[in-house]
Amino acid sequence: MPEGSQKLLVSWKGPKTKKNYFVGLLSKDHTPNGVKYKFIYIHKVVLQASEEGFEPFVGLSYLDKEYSSDKLFSVFERRLPNQSRNIFKKFIEDYQLQTSNAVTWEYLKITKGRTATDNLSFLEPVYIKKNKLIYSGEIAGWSFTKNNNQKLEINNQLILRIDEKNQKDDMAVEIIDPKNNNERVGFIQKPFNQLFFSLLKRGYSLNGFIVSIDSDDNRPTINVEKRVSIQDIDTNELKYLIHNMQ
Repeated sequence: MPEGSQKLLVSWKGPKTKKNYFVGLLSKDHTPNGVKYKFIYIHKVVLQASEEGFEPFVGLSYLDKEYSSDKLFSVFERRLPNQSRNIFKKFIEDYQLQTSNAVTWEYLKITKGRTATDNLSFLEPVYIKKNKLIYSGEIAGWSFTKNNNQKLEINNQLILRIDEKNQKDDMAVEIIDPKNNNERVGFIQKPFNQLFFSLLKRGYSLNGFIVSIDSDDNRPTINVEKRVSIQDIDTNELKYLIHNMQ
């Protein structure tokens, strides 16, 4: 994605329900005066997450404030390993970031900023550029389907469709493998499923391909690209999930 403006959704997983709450939006903008970082809370989501124990981040305690800084906020920067450690050097080499001036941001984006000590992660939004929707995300439900999907490979084509029989989620969007007798690979992770559910309801045909496979549990990441009409997307309800680059 272009350097102009970038966003990451800050996701917090509830300890009881294991539900992902997108509690905030972290952005990075290149301005004539240099890089500017901003953070805002998604107020209605924070209220929902607080019922499971979510509390505002240290140094970012006011829910209604837009925070701005010339540097990445310390509560997020602390998630990065020391740049002198071998794990960080290997990351730079693996992703060819030796000449990049945005290593810290790329680390959060690529690794999702996960640690073993909390329930936070950083996810890319859905991008819309010149009426083209671009989404990349891990496939949900993998722990229940991986035994039936042992032969998945990068670039395998997958199909999205509404799961009409899902009793737990009335907007579930399942991902199936047409080369494996339409075996279910998993689901579009919440709350992105709302967007794809609405597009499928409008008659869009959606498919994607496997862009990567996790080295630890073989969980695939799907990439979906589709020409859409912006009028077909409820940008008011889902605007925090979307980065419109037009």
